[in-house]
Amino acid sequence: MEDYSIPSDAKPYLVEVTEFELKATYKHFAVPKVEQAVFLLARISGWEDLNLIEGDANIYFGGSYVGESYIKTSGVADTLDISLGRDNKVSIERVKVRDFTDNKVLGNSRKDILEFEMVVKNLRNTPVEIEIQDQVPVSGDDDIIIDVVNIDGAKHDVNSGILTWNILAENGKSEKRDLSFSIKYPKHMSISKQKSMRAVRAKF
Repeated sequence: MEDYSIPSDAKPYLVEVTEFELKATYKHFAVPKVEQAVFLLARISGWEDLNLIEGDANIYFGGSYVGESYIKTSGVADTLDISLGRDNKVSIERVKVRDFTDNKVLGNSRKDILEFEMVVKNLRNTPVEIEIQDQVPVSGDDDIIIDVVNIDGAKHDVNSGILTWNILAENGKSEKRDLSFSIKYPKHMSISKQKSMRAVRAKF
């Protein structure tokens, strides 16, 4: 450890205790249902022997301060993910195409269809790999049936309803993914959007 001389002037000083170099890969990530922004993650390996403790951290990237993050080490496997903040050169937009507008009465039931469209735009000079997450609601009521109409190639976890797309967005181009699902329920039920989402236990 390097020696430091600290003035006795009652002012706070930052002291660098130690420095480590670790391998990292970079990944873009977005959950547009929650926030229509694309974030850059640093995925760090070989961190297990550093005796890191959980806590707030100041993050610098490319020599510039990008903000604060939280280092969470408990329950983490061999890769530690640290957010480097938004990447403003990659954007994502989640647009509602149809929202309970196609109401079809089938016998004693009503069927509503919801459709969404997600568009990723890459303004960088190189291709970008991005993971996008969304979700199909999960029904907790036998009278309410959720059917997937189109998840456009996403990986679907049927227990949680989580959808995952891994997309390679070419530089200067846009990529589009579609999501649609239906909700079938007894026609005597009168449900608003908010009530139906609670009824099917949407977990966004």
